Amino acid sequence: MATAIKIPSSYRYYKLEDLKKVCGIAQADADKMLLPIQDIPVSVFLQTTIDRNLNLPMLNEKAKSELLVMPILTEVWALNRNFKPISGATFNVEPSKGLKGVADFLISSNPNARGIETPVVAIFEAKDDKLESWYGQCGAEMYAARLFNEREDNNIHTIHGAVTNGVAWQFLKLEGQTLFIDTQIYAIANLPQLLGAIQKVYDFYK
Repeated sequence: MATAIKIPSSYRYYKLEDLKKVCGIAQADADKMLLPIQDIPVSVFLQTTIDRNLNLPMLNEKAKSELLVMPILTEVWALNRNFKPISGATFNVEPSKGLKGVADFLISSNPNARGIETPVVAIFEAKDDKLESWYGQCGAEMYAARLFNEREDNNIHTIHGAVTNGVAWQFLKLEGQTLFIDTQIYAIANLPQLLGAIQKVYDFYK
């Protein structure tokens, strides 16, 4: 008798092995996936904001999301007004597979979006510990984003994502049935390079 597949209760509980069993998504490392990258000059406002906020206590994901991640995403949004970061949205796509819950940041390339609207092109997850612990969650949300787009007749086949603990960022790409995980780590210590990496993701959809 075949063993029933255990379905995670939500995105948060997805691990890489669940992506494989439930969604048929394999993983693969991608060496320097986004290179070459063109550094983007950092505004005085962003640099001041990050330097100031780093002195504040950040005891959980919510604090890091608000104090470090959102300022960076709004900086890139100011240069790409048709890519809107949507924070803390409930994104229930296929509850029977555990593809439900709250996504930290969805990126829609619909310039008129007032909520979650297609196309959703990227998912960014802010966490408070090791990045590798959250590849599964981010990958599940990326897979859900592709399903969401397809159901709205917007067949974007490649979805990008990233996991960050506020200081370090690691990028992912869902292409076909493979979740590619960039081996390179980006950091707020090199903001021009990090902004360039996010810009490279957005440029993919232009």
